Amino acid sequence: MTTYRLIDLSKVPVPDIIEVPDFEEKYQALKSMLINLDPDYAQSLSLESDPAARLLQVFAYREMYLTARINDATRANILASATGRDLDALASRYNIERLTIQPANPDANPPEPAAMEDDEALRRRVQMAFDGLNTAGSIDGYIFHALGANGLVRDALAASPQPTEIELTILSNEGNGHSSAELIESVRAHFGISADGTQQLGTSKIRPQGDRVTVQSASIISYQVEATIYLQQGPDASVIRQQAIAAAQKYADEQHRLGADITRSGLHRALHQPGVDNVELHQPDGNISVSPTQAAYCTSIDVNSEVSNG
Repeated sequence: MTTYRLIDLSKVPVPDIIEVPDFEEKYQALKSMLINLDPDYAQSLSLESDPAARLLQVFAYREMYLTARINDATRANILASATGRDLDALASRYNIERLTIQPANPDANPPEPAAMEDDEALRRRVQMAFDGLNTAGSIDGYIFHALGANGLVRDALAASPQPTEIELTILSNEGNGHSSAELIESVRAHFGISADGTQQLGTSKIRPQGDRVTVQSASIISYQVEATIYLQQGPDASVIRQQAIAAAQKYADEQHRLGADITRSGLHRALHQPGVDNVELHQPDGNISVSPTQAAYCTSIDVNSEVSNG
C-alpha cells in the first residue's frame, strides 16, 4: 500500500468517439441514402439478393471495419486501454520507457529474449509521471522515482519519520518479493547513495540535497491457501478446480504488494467460480493484516474438489 492515490482507470468512462458498430443500422442508412438519391431503387433494394443490395451490404461491412479500426486507434491512444508498443509510445511522451527486468541472452540455446516490464507496471508509472518532473522531494515523487530505478522493483513506499529523513521500502519482482542486496544497491545508486547506504553522495539529480535517504527491503509474510470446493452435479470437476486455482492465484498476485491485506472473503470470492456450490477455506484461518512495509506472498495453493449430493 503506497501513499500515492491513482485514478482507477477501469472506472474512466469510455470516450464518446468509440462507437459500437451495427451492421443493420449502417445497411439501412445506406439504403435510405440511395433511395433518396434515386427512388427507382426502392423496389430492387427490397430484395436482399439484388446486386445493388449486395453492393450496399459490402459497403456496410466495410464501414463496420473502418469503425472498428477507428475504435482500435482510439483505444491505442488512451492510457487505460493502450497495450504493448502503443503503450510504449504513450509513455515516451513523458520521457518514460519500459524497463528491462532481465536482459536478452542471444548466446543461449535457444536464444532468450529480454524480460520486460509488464503493461500494468508501465501504465502505473505513466500515471505518476508528473511527480517525476522535478526532484523526488515529495513522497509521491520518491515513489515514482523508486519504481523507475530498476525493472525488478514491483512496488515502493516512501515515508518520512523525521524532517529531511526518507525511508524507502522496496518490494521485488523476484521470488517472494524480498529485495536482493543487488537491487537495494541499484536503488541507492539511483538516488545518489553509496552502495552500503552510509553516504549521501552529491551526484543525484533526483534526491534533494538536504534529504537523507535509506533504502530497505519489504518484509515478507508467507501464507498458504488450502480449500475444498463443492461442485454442482454435471460440470467437469477438473476444469472447475483449475479455474478456481487460477482465480485464487490471480487474487494472490494482485495482493502481492506493499500493505495489501489478504482476506478470507477475497479468497472465497476467487474460489467460488461458476459451477461451485460451496467453498470451505481451511487456510489461511483468518485475515492476514499487512503493514505498509510488508507484503504477503502465497507459497502454495491446494484445492480439493467434491461433488455435492443432491
